Amino acid sequence: MKIREILLSTALCAGLSLADLASAQEATPLPPPAGAAAAPPEEPASAILDPSLVANTPAAPADEKRACKRTVFVEEIPYTWDKLEKGTDAAWVAYSNGEFTKAVPLFAKLADLGHPVAEWLMGNVYYFGQGVPLDLRTSLSWFEKAAMQGCFAAYAPTAQMYENGDGTLVDPGKAYMWYNIAVAQLPQGKERREMVERREKVAGLLTPAQLEAAQKRSLQFEPKLIVPPDISELPDDFFKQP
Repeated sequence: MKIREILLSTALCAGLSLADLASAQEATPLPPPAGAAAAPPEEPASAILDPSLVANTPAAPADEKRACKRTVFVEEIPYTWDKLEKGTDAAWVAYSNGEFTKAVPLFAKLADLGHPVAEWLMGNVYYFGQGVPLDLRTSLSWFEKAAMQGCFAAYAPTAQMYENGDGTLVDPGKAYMWYNIAVAQLPQGKERREMVERREKVAGLLTPAQLEAAQKRSLQFEPKLIVPPDISELPDDFFKQP
């Protein structure tokens, strides 16, 4: 499976704003097929988890686990990206129509602030060279930034770029980690089985010690959310369209 099969097709997003895209990701994107049992299928040996590492981890709703944009709480005060998304409706329409030079600058501004969906989108932009020079190293950097914030859509692209050495040295340990994080959040079904297969493929390249370390990193992973800045902190021309 090429990375283009993992990246979300822009055709599926036609007409969606950045906020709409985030909302779509906060829903269950890969529900189990009709009639499927809720329990996950039996895992290969490399996926066995150490209960002691996760026993005290509070359960989170499935939609929250697969969310990309989330509300950030600081001392119980909620911070959201909503007010910073001015103009993204028009920018997303332009992006969907292939007018990348018109759309990308606004997404780039938001990504620079740490907006996770914008970071994920910039990963796509640099991977495909959409209005910018194709740059796999920069693409990986944006995908991984989004993944570090818990953006589910960024896990598989990040894993596969490490698996293939796209924009970086081949690193099966990091590829396994991101695949394993993605697998843990997928319900039973075709997508989960395919992700397990990709994870087990890179697992075969690791020594037992390397595999154990990669498993531990994936189990200990916690999203590091960026706090959205106050709109008053932005330059006066921040929302000015190019």
